[in-house]
Amino acid sequence: MKTIQIVPGLVVGEAMHAVATAGLALHAPELGPLSWRRFTAPTGWWLVPDGSGRLSKAELTLVEDQDRTVRINVWYAPDIRGTDGAPCPHSHPWPFESKILLGGYTEDRYVLDGDQVHAETGREHVQGTDNTVGRDLYHEVAELHTAPGATMTLMLCGRGERGAWGHLDPATGSVTPPQRDPRFPAHLRALNPHR
Repeated sequence: MKTIQIVPGLVVGEAMHAVATAGLALHAPELGPLSWRRFTAPTGWWLVPDGSGRLSKAELTLVEDQDRTVRINVWYAPDIRGTDGAPCPHSHPWPFESKILLGGYTEDRYVLDGDQVHAETGREHVQGTDNTVGRDLYHEVAELHTAPGATMTLMLCGRGERGAWGHLDPATGSVTPPQRDPRFPAHLRALNPHR
């Protein structure tokens, strides 16, 4: 099967396209079929850096408006954001369902209940399953089940509120509002010269 390097660091193939197309047909049929041209268009993809500027995931946003966002994610690394690998779970500004189209990952979840933090670590999400994440859930993808670039998810996000998310310190229960890393714009530009 044919593969193509869309941009440096992002390689997709016909098999991935077929899986993404089938996932959309099943979970968001109103968007119509995903053409090979749209799937492989460099300007459709954002390569997202981790805190040190390495590729974390690639995102292809298919719909983004005030009521919902639909995107395909190709995962290259877990999203542990704490220093030295310490947990630093995050919430999201919208509720979402993640449909695991290829591969899988292990997720750690944390719920803040008053001043108590309840943790559920090692939750497995494998191909063909769903991961539902509410706005009050803090989580992080702790491990990928595949080689980098071989886990793909379809993210179906509900209505969100910009800035309404943060990071939880599991040891203290304190929540830090979102703060942009001053290095993030430079890291993003470095990974996305095609944008």
